[in-house]
Parts: sequence; structure tokens; C-alpha cells
Amino acid sequence: MGKKHQKLKKRVAVLPILMKKCKHKKKRKRKCKIYLVTSREHSQWIIPTGKLEKNLSNRRVALLEAFEEAGILGKLDDQFKMQVLLQRPCGKKKRKTIVFLLYVKRILDHWPEESERKRKAVSIDSYIKTVSDKKLKKKLLAI
Repeated sequence: MGKKHQKLKKRVAVLPILMKKCKHKKKRKRKCKIYLVTSREHSQWIIPTGKLEKNLSNRRVALLEAFEEAGILGKLDDQFKMQVLLQRPCGKKKRKTIVFLLYVKRILDHWPEESERKRKAVSIDSYIKTVSDKKLKKKLLAI
């Protein structure tokens, strides 16, 4: 790993979001779900997150993490990219994380890390309650 990447110690994360419209005309509000996975070491529910990769763009890393950790394929939002401080799964420190929003197109039955992680969908409101970064919380409330 190059010195630049070692010094930054940043992560790339992805918010896999499933957006569905209600069938009832009176309830046109979109229902959103965020997909979470368990961390390997602490079994806490987190968004898919990975290290910066020397030969891959941050957008590509985000797509790769969604696939490897959660078995999710989709399209990244062109406008949603934030650098935030997110709590580490062990809860000791926060680290700089570049977060992308991924619109879920396909959920795979099998994926590379399925034996190491669990996956679940939660309401966006439930997820927002757990977010430690105020900027990210505010942006998610606007979805």
C-alpha cells in the first residue's frame, strides 16, 4: 500500500437503498430500506465498508463492497458522495469514510462473503437513528 493511502486510513462505504412506491394512491410516499451487514469481528450491523484500493476508484470500491459483503448489485447515485466520520464497529474511534448511495437493482441469493456475514434490510428511519455523523443524518432525512 502506498504512503498516501497509509496516511489517510480512509474507508469507502456504500448505503444500499431499496426504494419502493406504495401501491395505494393515497400513500404515494416512497418506502425506503437500507441494507446492512454484520461486521466480521464484532457482529454489529454496519453498511458495507472497505479500504481504499490503489488501482480502483472509490466508486468502484463502493460497488465491489456492496457485492462482496452484501450480495447487492445496483447503480450509484451520481450526486450523493460524502466524506463523513463514522463510528467503527468496535465503537472506540471514528474514521474518515467516503459514503456513496447505491440504488439496489438486484439482491443475490449467494455472494462471496455470505458465510462470514448476515444481511438485513431496515427502514431508513431506523438506520438514521444509528448514524453518528450529523451531516449524513441530515442528507438521509432529505431522501
